[in-house]
Amino acid sequence: MPTLWGYSFGISDIRVTLADGSERDCLQKIYPIAQSIALGFAGSVCIGFNVVEVMKQWLCNDKSDCAWLPLETVELWPELARNIFASAPPGEQAGHCHLIMLSADPKARNGLGPVTYAHIFRSPDFKPVQIATHKVAGIGSGSFIEEYKKSLDEISENHERNFSLMKMEAGMPGGMGGILGFELTNMIKRTNPSGISSHLHYCCVYLGKTVIKANDHVTIGAWTAMESGSGINQPEAQPPPHSSDKSEAIPRGTYFEMPKIVQSWNELKEMLQSTGAQAEGAVA
Repeated sequence: MPTLWGYSFGISDIRVTLADGSERDCLQKIYPIAQSIALGFAGSVCIGFNVVEVMKQWLCNDKSDCAWLPLETVELWPELARNIFASAPPGEQAGHCHLIMLSADPKARNGLGPVTYAHIFRSPDFKPVQIATHKVAGIGSGSFIEEYKKSLDEISENHERNFSLMKMEAGMPGGMGGILGFELTNMIKRTNPSGISSHLHYCCVYLGKTVIKANDHVTIGAWTAMESGSGINQPEAQPPPHSSDKSEAIPRGTYFEMPKIVQSWNELKEMLQSTGAQAEGAVA
């Protein structure tokens, strides 16, 4: 979802489905690619990671005061994606590859900050589809679950619902995305669908910085405590407290924490091989 608040927002879960049908919660699916650009993937994990690495190399830029123009990048990217997809083994191509690119424009402004974008690319042609500001769209299996689709469509179509979320930005940059993410977390916990984890990453792409956070939180009775907003206006986050300290701080608290995740194809292969499983044919 591109927003009017100077950032484009994305949510991704961490579940991977293996070729034998088993599922694991271990996979990060969205990554910073360049200044003000992030990329998420669904479908073949092998192809997805290959796309992430190639795009990082293609958009490599060591100048901190420079950024790529998103709309020009979107025009040029499909040809590279098609080549990567076409060179993949047929078994991986059968898993498809869907991409979502979040970005902030270094030149265009909307009055409150940079214009932000979200674009979807789907194999095999990877023709870009732009998502309108404050409209929600997605890739992967979750976008086809009726209850999720209905809830997200309501954000796009119901002005009061959208305005209520926008109020969360008051004094808390990234608050709109954070609240949306937490609502989705609770919906996934309640419905517990196959192929989707309730452990999520929230990604906010600002001009010059991408913030990716986990949906970690602690529940005490009817109350839930979590970090608010993206943290773009805060100092660099401190290391999380050790689990042994948490039980002393909130004895009755139930902690929901991100498990160990992998961030590359080789890491996934090593993790799965250690348990006698294979990464080939895995889909996100």
